[in-house]
Amino acid sequence: MGITSVVVAVAFSLMAEPQPRAARAPAPVVAASRLDLKTVVDRVQHRYDAAGDFRARFTQTLTNPTFNRKSTSSGEVLLKKPGRMRWNYEKPEPKMYLADGDLLWLYEPEDKQAFKQELKSSQLPAALAFLTGKGKLSDEFEISFAPNPGYGSARDYVLLLQPKRAQAQVKSLMFVVDPTSFHVRESILVDGQGNINDMLFSDVKVGTGLPDASFRWTPPAGVRVIDTAKLGK
Repeated sequence: MGITSVVVAVAFSLMAEPQPRAARAPAPVVAASRLDLKTVVDRVQHRYDAAGDFRARFTQTLTNPTFNRKSTSSGEVLLKKPGRMRWNYEKPEPKMYLADGDLLWLYEPEDKQAFKQELKSSQLPAALAFLTGKGKLSDEFEISFAPNPGYGSARDYVLLLQPKRAQAQVKSLMFVVDPTSFHVRESILVDGQGNINDMLFSDVKVGTGLPDASFRWTPPAGVRVIDTAKLGK
């Protein structure tokens, strides 16, 4: 999965303010009457709009049904408005994706190479609008409750989001939404080739005042920099 696909997946995965780490009483049993779709979407959007910065551990599972391949990665994700993200992969091998507002970077230290792409030339601006607090889910997607989703528990709301304008990076999304807090605990992105990107989060911290320097990066000496806009020319 390419650099833009991973950024899109993480961007949408971080669409809600996660649950604080403080201890709390067990969640009450959900009433038999479920909330309507609009109410659920509005509450998810509100949770995202309230978030300023975010850091968490993540586990990512990529599935390629064409070749019947599945891989799992893990590491740490950092996000800060407006539109800055960084995720440091630790396993199975180290690498870094970073969006600083102007550029997207993929750094592969073991290969001593880095790929860069101008943000304005990618397919991400609509996705990253959500990270600036300007975008609304209902403006970009047709949203429904997912039929037979296969993710989450019987208590969860599982939303199916399909882009109103076709795009190769996102064919559909599913959000697994906690019915009490309305946090998005898991997102499942399917791209135009049918590949599945499943993101789970743990050890979540919100509003810690992440420094801007966390989202600035310069290639180390000896690293080959590849501009993706020039590939194939």
